[in-house]
Amino acid sequence: MRGLILLGLSLVIVAPLQAQQRTSQAQQRTRSPHGDLKMECMTCHISSGWTPIRVAKTFDHAKVGGFALAGAHGTTTCRACHQSLDFKGVKSDCVSCHVDKHRGELGANCARCHTARSFLDREMMVRAHQLTRFPLQGGHMGVECSSCHTPGPQGSMQFVGTQRDCVSCHRPDFNTAPNHVAGNFPTTCAGCHNQVAWNRVSGLAGGSHPTTPIALAGVHSHSQCADCHLAGQAYSAVQRTCDGCHHSDFAGAKDPDHVAAGFSTNCTTCHALVPAWMGATYAHATSPIDPKQGAHGAVTCTQCHTKAPYSSVATTCDGCHHADYLATTNPSHTAAGYSTDCASCHQVLAGWAGANINHPTSPIALTGVHANRQCADCHLTGQAYSAVQQTCDGCHHSDFVGAKAPDHVAAGFSTNCTTCHALVAGWTGATYASHPTSPIDPKQGAHGAVTCTQCHTKSPYSSAPTTCDGCHHADYVATTNPNHAGAGFALTCADCHKIVAGWTGATFASHPSAPLAMTGLHAMPPRICTDCHKSTSYSSVAQTCDGCHHSDYISVTDPNHTAVGMDAFAAANCSNCHAPTKTSWTGPTWTHKTIVNPRSLSLPHKGASCADCHQTVTNYTLWSCAKSGCHSKVTGP
Repeated sequence: MRGLILLGLSLVIVAPLQAQQRTSQAQQRTRSPHGDLKMECMTCHISSGWTPIRVAKTFDHAKVGGFALAGAHGTTTCRACHQSLDFKGVKSDCVSCHVDKHRGELGANCARCHTARSFLDREMMVRAHQLTRFPLQGGHMGVECSSCHTPGPQGSMQFVGTQRDCVSCHRPDFNTAPNHVAGNFPTTCAGCHNQVAWNRVSGLAGGSHPTTPIALAGVHSHSQCADCHLAGQAYSAVQRTCDGCHHSDFAGAKDPDHVAAGFSTNCTTCHALVPAWMGATYAHATSPIDPKQGAHGAVTCTQCHTKAPYSSVATTCDGCHHADYLATTNPSHTAAGYSTDCASCHQVLAGWAGANINHPTSPIALTGVHANRQCADCHLTGQAYSAVQQTCDGCHHSDFVGAKAPDHVAAGFSTNCTTCHALVAGWTGATYASHPTSPIDPKQGAHGAVTCTQCHTKSPYSSAPTTCDGCHHADYVATTNPNHAGAGFALTCADCHKIVAGWTGATFASHPSAPLAMTGLHAMPPRICTDCHKSTSYSSVAQTCDGCHHSDYISVTDPNHTAVGMDAFAAANCSNCHAPTKTSWTGPTWTHKTIVNPRSLSLPHKGASCADCHQTVTNYTLWSCAKSGCHSKVTGP
């Protein structure tokens, strides 16, 4: 029994120990050399052995290791990066695996220029290069990086600080090019060359070649440098004038002969920069003769330039056309004494057609009816043109003498017809523009509707009356409402009347403003003359307020003007209290007289009423300082 118990206890103790030993041994046998790698072995290993390694397609390196196997990283071996079987702690930056051939000059971010696809990914490199101070263009885009970024010793600058000027790379090209050194050319190659090809010199046409004295324009733009810059010659020694290169062309030209004609050796004066000198145009002086105008534009040089040199040609119209001048008979230019300056009348047209005389505007202008006349109408046959009549009367005296409505001679009219007549056919529409406006304006009001003979009743016209009364005395005498003669009205009708038919609308514009102005009540409702002017002589009218308003003064009881002695203050001048500009006599304002009353109505008297000082309303001349109880009793004045 005891033995069974001991056996059971031993089993209880030994069994867990054996299980623990088996687990420890199993862990030792399956322990991963890759460290704490959380993935199944079968992802990379096969059951027949640890090698060869076959990575399953389901393996995602980005999720497990945090680094995507893109591009070339996807084809490299695991040991290329994981040199130790312990995968933990492998760095993911480029420089941990790749040697920085740039020696740190461009920083540690390789992805700025390189991709995982290839270290020599030029597309990325070019894009990165475009952000530098030397963007790649033209031929530079196909050049190997090492052609400009040459390898150097440790610590030298291979990329950063590379020289950007042309000559730093192209000095050998400059030194071996024809005449570059001898011609003292600048080392800024871009002045002539572009980045596409060195053998295509494109900068000259619009680049650094000087525009003076010779610009590379026209046919010159297609020339080669050696056409002007001779071999072995310094570029600064090249000919700088047209004649310097083209003297043989100048001397050989015979149509016309340039040498005989004395032409300028500046070829551009006539020739454009085109092949074969085609399209020459001569910069002919426009004065005294413009060769481009009218018929002159159709002639050839030799039609005017008949002998050498060209400067000996005639420079006036008559110099070439004297024969035409002499032969002209319609009209005869010589007999009429015409100017030999043909352009005075003729335009530069073929056949001299369309001649227009440059007729002087004074004394006779060819306007109106005169514009339709032929020369012979005024310039008689055989008569020098300068001898023609130069006044209206010179041609039209018979018309002047024959005019009877009115009789021009009897009226003493001026023989200057334009004073009244316009230059129209038949002399119609005569206007008296020269009639004086003073003392009578014949164009004003009713005067504009009368005929000459209504005022000018006898000859000469200068004897016509020059005053209103001279023509209208009968109207003045016959007027009875009012009687102008009896009232002594002025004979200058315009003082009251406007110049209208029937004398209506008379206004008394000349009424004197003193002693009585026609304002306020005096101008209403309106007044008529007889309101004030009772007698026939208007000058006898009363000229004071009391003269017209005495009955009003006497009849006033509030206050009684007579009883209170208003006349002593007002001197019968109603305007001292009453304003004649109002519509009624109400609202008088009393101007207290300090001359009669020694007390001015200033403070403290300004607020007192009349009765405070005046003891009785029947006589304002009596006043008392004591009546108000303010002063000792004093009776005045």
